[in-house]
Amino acid sequence: MQIEYKNIDAKLVVNEIRNGRSLESVQKLFGIKFKSEVQDLYLKGLMELGEIPQLEFNKREAVKPQNPMADRSAVRRREKPVPSASTLIKTPNFRTIGQSGSITLNKALLIEQLGFGVGDSFEIYREDDRVILRKTVHSN
Repeated sequence: MQIEYKNIDAKLVVNEIRNGRSLESVQKLFGIKFKSEVQDLYLKGLMELGEIPQLEFNKREAVKPQNPMADRSAVRRREKPVPSASTLIKTPNFRTIGQSGSITLNKALLIEQLGFGVGDSFEIYREDDRVILRKTVHSN
């Protein structure tokens, strides 16, 4: 590791943790600012003791591509299909009849996915094992 923590011996941190001290108490004992620094020292100490393989933890700066569209070539976005009169919309969850006998169809499903609007009226009927909602013209 490239980071030095106030010349703290990482092996001492390992010994303290093995003796049952918590990360917080080791942090206070050595005057370390962050718990992540204690964890880094612990890993460094285990590497120095030969108990885990040597690893390099160098911070790398993000490299931006010259052409901003170059990294998007592998990403394909599908446009949302516009529902037609006979479009079958599958939702990720099922609707069940609640204890009061109602089925909840939320705004996201009715308005955003199926394209209905606030105030639309429907007639409801059953066809085999399906429940059909048919939009009607409602006059008051």
